[in-house]
Amino acid sequence: MTTVNQPTFVVAEPAPDAEHETEVVPGEEVVVLKTQGEWAYVVVPSHASSKDERGYPGWLPTDALATSVDTLLAKARTYLGVPYVWGGTTDAGIDCSGLVFRAAEAIGVRLPRDARDQAVALDPIGLDDVTAGDLYFFARPDGRVMHVAIATAPPAPDGTRPMIHADGDKMLVVEEPMAPDRLATLVSAARL
Repeated sequence: MTTVNQPTFVVAEPAPDAEHETEVVPGEEVVVLKTQGEWAYVVVPSHASSKDERGYPGWLPTDALATSVDTLLAKARTYLGVPYVWGGTTDAGIDCSGLVFRAAEAIGVRLPRDARDQAVALDPIGLDDVTAGDLYFFARPDGRVMHVAIATAPPAPDGTRPMIHADGDKMLVVEEPMAPDRLATLVSAARL
């Protein structure tokens, strides 16, 4: 399943002037059954219909479909301002690896629960190759990974690395540029 990233009508035929069937809203799930050029034939499971037992069927523009990165970041951002709680995985309190665990879950990726295990489970990428949705890993001086964050954009030309993470110092989930003290402990990156 995927989600839509903008309000859009599901239409009867793959054409801009086709008859509207139903409307979907950002975050609503659809199942893509096939694509045809710039159109996707979908069913909308939350819209029951006698036309298809799986959900309301029809066409929508492919640019209305959220990418997995959009979905990952949208899920992570639902935790902004949530208190940092060691071992937490809910909006009542969450830690850094719990945030990554829940965000990855939203795109159908099953990860280990702890940051050090997440780092081992994924293939590393170069720090200069990071794009939005990739993971940053941070380690203690002994090399043991102790923190993870999600990149929200590629590194900027000035070296700024935007990210979202459950910050144990601020005791909140925040979206911010990587601070110099974090940068000093950055050891690797990986792509989901």
